[in-house]
Amino acid sequence: MTAKTKPTILIVVGITGDLSHRKLLPAIEQIVKAQAAPEKFEVVGISRRDVTAAEVLKGSMAEVQKGFLSKHLNMFQMDLSNPADYNRLKDYLKELEVQMGAPAQRLFYLSVPPQISEPIIRCLGEVGLAESSDTKLLLEKPFGTDLTSAQELITQTRKYFKEEQIYRIDHYLAKDMAQNLVVFRGGNSLFKRTWNKDFIERIQVVASEAIDIEGRTTFYEQTGALRDVVQSHLLQLAALTLMQSPEVGQVSEVPKHRLAALKQLQLPAGQPITNSVKRAQYKGYQRDVNNPDSRTETFVSLTLESQDPAWAGVPIQLITGKSLKEKLTEIRITYKKEQQFEANELVIKFQPHEEIELCLWIKVPGYEWRVERHFLQLEFNEQFGEIREAYEQVLLDAIVGNHTFFTSSEEVLETWRILQPILSAWSMQDQDLQLYPPGTDYQELM
Repeated sequence: MTAKTKPTILIVVGITGDLSHRKLLPAIEQIVKAQAAPEKFEVVGISRRDVTAAEVLKGSMAEVQKGFLSKHLNMFQMDLSNPADYNRLKDYLKELEVQMGAPAQRLFYLSVPPQISEPIIRCLGEVGLAESSDTKLLLEKPFGTDLTSAQELITQTRKYFKEEQIYRIDHYLAKDMAQNLVVFRGGNSLFKRTWNKDFIERIQVVASEAIDIEGRTTFYEQTGALRDVVQSHLLQLAALTLMQSPEVGQVSEVPKHRLAALKQLQLPAGQPITNSVKRAQYKGYQRDVNNPDSRTETFVSLTLESQDPAWAGVPIQLITGKSLKEKLTEIRITYKKEQQFEANELVIKFQPHEEIELCLWIKVPGYEWRVERHFLQLEFNEQFGEIREAYEQVLLDAIVGNHTFFTSSEEVLETWRILQPILSAWSMQDQDLQLYPPGTDYQELM
């Protein structure tokens, strides 16, 4: 029996939350619609409140309300802090397996704030719900708040779950474009042979958002831009960009190469933190969070260097922020030049559209010698039709046991190792926090 055909129970802890409503429930419907889900597949929604499946689905798209989940979403009410309720859950899952007619693999998806994940993991382990190798644990970021807390969380989780049971989600890695980056840079000789310091001048990984914190006051005050986006998404995309390309057909080697790339990254040696890191806060943030003394950054840019000889001397810039001029997520590769009009750029775009763009200089037709920048573009929606959502891939990969585009414990620790000097410096002083008006272009803040 393959993992895809293995009976499966997906247990969503926090089924009534925003992530579940916006991403998980539609993703479940899509993988079932595409006939990619196991034939025997049930979803259990965990809630502290007594709510019905119909109430959970209310407000979702019509296809979610009337589709697979209308018949296969089973609600279970429990107190997540009460160990006795985990025994009730254990019995309930056994009964559900009887109804399914076969033992099932169990996927526990913790769609809850990170600070309450640890006690849930402990309770699952103490009642024996982690013992089977067919039990999997799916965790949302952030994975800790600094290097020490990440180490503690990993140690606690390993008391009950083996590494191969754990799936730490970074939905950017599950996007088609992130996976396509592996093929694009390693499967085209033009880029494969020029993907190094001899040809590349600078690498930028940018996640710019036009929206503000949108009511996520408690979360954002505790997290900030560095922890929210840089520690997970941007460092993982940087690792995909810098890593050694796997051999043809060896995609399973990607996590090993990502980890190796992260181990080579560091802040520039011998320089003050303020030379390499800029942080800022949009005007109005303190009002939004009702804290006139807040020093939480809503924008951060940092420059890293790699000790890998292939990237010696190439600045790697990571930039993210809220309330900026536009929404975009991209990896921008700037090539070296001898004269101005040779400045080629390759842009791997994730948002608002998945697209690859190559900037070239050409002569404008006519009698005069005049050159202009123009772009070769591959827009994925136009070429391939609708692109599937990242959470569909997250769920499918977890069901079949594919760890390739999930984050390992070692990768988590490496990302915090890179950022810990910044957190330590910020804890000692805050004079470097700038203010910027909403709608600012991120390039003005670097």
